[in-house]
Amino acid sequence: MSMDMVVKVILAILETFIFFGFGAWAYYLKMIEDKDLGKLGRLSIDMLLPFLTFSSVVKNFTAKDIGMIWQLPLIGLGIMAFGALCGYLLVYGLHDKSPRRNGTFIHLAIANNYIFLPLVVLGNLFGTKAVAALMLLSVGSTIGFWTFGVGVLAGRDFKRVFRNVCSTNMAAIVLALIFVFSGIQVPAFGMNIFEKLGTLAVPLSLLLIGASMYKTGIRMLVHRFDAVYTLIARLVIIPFFTVLLLKLLPLEGDAAQGQEAAQPAP
Repeated sequence: MSMDMVVKVILAILETFIFFGFGAWAYYLKMIEDKDLGKLGRLSIDMLLPFLTFSSVVKNFTAKDIGMIWQLPLIGLGIMAFGALCGYLLVYGLHDKSPRRNGTFIHLAIANNYIFLPLVVLGNLFGTKAVAALMLLSVGSTIGFWTFGVGVLAGRDFKRVFRNVCSTNMAAIVLALIFVFSGIQVPAFGMNIFEKLGTLAVPLSLLLIGASMYKTGIRMLVHRFDAVYTLIARLVIIPFFTVLLLKLLPLEGDAAQGQEAAQPAP
């Protein structure tokens, strides 16, 4: 990796944490309250994100990209599955091995922030086509998150799984692929509106993540060893072995960029 690339990665991470900081500050000042987190989260994920997904996929993919289009969802699902395997192995390192804490650890090992955090790095490093690749990768990530990711905490509620997998963002991906493979052109005026609405999703979500981190951060200090161990496992051990595994896959171009940017993020 060149020094220029390293600087861009550092600046992208710094940008992310600046948004986190303003979100935490807004929560501290009660500009964002507990009752707002769910509503604003739904606004970002269920309404704004689908516009970003649709516009990026339609704008950056064609029918010739069929190989990448089917590979990326499988990679996303595979990353979640590998996180689950690592979680079940690493859970034995916890001091407090209560069923609830074990389940939380395994859930955190599986359920990385597979969209919003990588998006900042992707946008800064590789541009809009890699962002579109990440959206396709999120199909598999979403399926993995709502099956074995949430299942370790909430049990096997198949109606809930189906409802959350069949989200508005998933519908946006399906609709975008229909346009891609049919060759139908989206009017420029409509695409412009979709892109502007979609760009609101990322900063809003990062602010909400910062607010949530401030809200829940103090509770992590109750079991300090387990908190530190979870962070190391989540941010170092699992991503390291995930990268090693992904390097074995014969991916090139934007598919490789998409899987590299989608490593387990905090």
